[in-house]
Amino acid sequence: MLNDQDIQSIITLLEDPDEEVQSSLFDWFHARGEEAVFQLESIGKNTRERDRGGIARMIELLRARFNYDSLQKWVENPHDNLLRGLYLIQKVISPDADYDRMDTQLTDMVSSVCVELSDDQTDMERVKVFNHLFFHRLGFKAVDPMFEQPQKTFIHLALSEREGSPIALGIIYLLVAFHSGVPIRGRVFKGGFLPAVIDRSGEVIFYVNVYRNGQLFDHTQLSSFVKDMNANIPEDSFREATVTDLAKVYAETLYYSFTVKEGEASRKAAVDVRNVLGLFGSPDLLTIEIDEDEDEE
Repeated sequence: MLNDQDIQSIITLLEDPDEEVQSSLFDWFHARGEEAVFQLESIGKNTRERDRGGIARMIELLRARFNYDSLQKWVENPHDNLLRGLYLIQKVISPDADYDRMDTQLTDMVSSVCVELSDDQTDMERVKVFNHLFFHRLGFKAVDPMFEQPQKTFIHLALSEREGSPIALGIIYLLVAFHSGVPIRGRVFKGGFLPAVIDRSGEVIFYVNVYRNGQLFDHTQLSSFVKDMNANIPEDSFREATVTDLAKVYAETLYYSFTVKEGEASRKAAVDVRNVLGLFGSPDLLTIEIDEDEDEE
């Protein structure tokens, strides 16, 4: 445990305007772990309000850094806990995001689905029952297909409000299906991802359009979808999505949403999320090349 006297002896330095002093203090607190934040909070409660500015700033900086540290550890070893990774990404821009609440909401949804499923149902019957429950009984709805409202992709808000961008909704759809034992998994491609119904061998039977209440479409319709986009997306680029793929797609969607919004808050959020993307280290998944010649015809 940290010695309170060690912290008390340098508390006054938190008001020092010198950047090198602040950088050294940050490094000192960061090296001592999250316990330093708890003790700073305790000290702040017993400090006059006019003298809490430096303490509050240091707590904010430390919390952000510890969140990045946790996210980096998750990226390196996700243990298939997608919700945890999504939460850590969201926490970078939404301090109010609460993992326990998100986990409880997901668990409650899974429980309400599982009671309607039975072992004597075929896989396709389970998919149809799941779609009905997800979009009608749970009431999930996709909105903002152009990603122009960043908050519509916020995973904690989409869980609470049961609506969100197709990316947010698609990820929640996958989470609930996976934990309910429904044979739906993610397929990622250069430009995004799609939920897909799979058979016992893991092959895709149908893709799922969450923007149309779970409408199923086959490989033939997928070809038409890619062609209509005038995008250079090789059909053989579709592959099974890992949890880190899905978390990265989520972060990229947030990033692109913030970059089309004006204002200092959006610019700061875009920078923060871009730093998050740097933790993944792989090329962007959402970037596609548009065939301009075909588009002009």
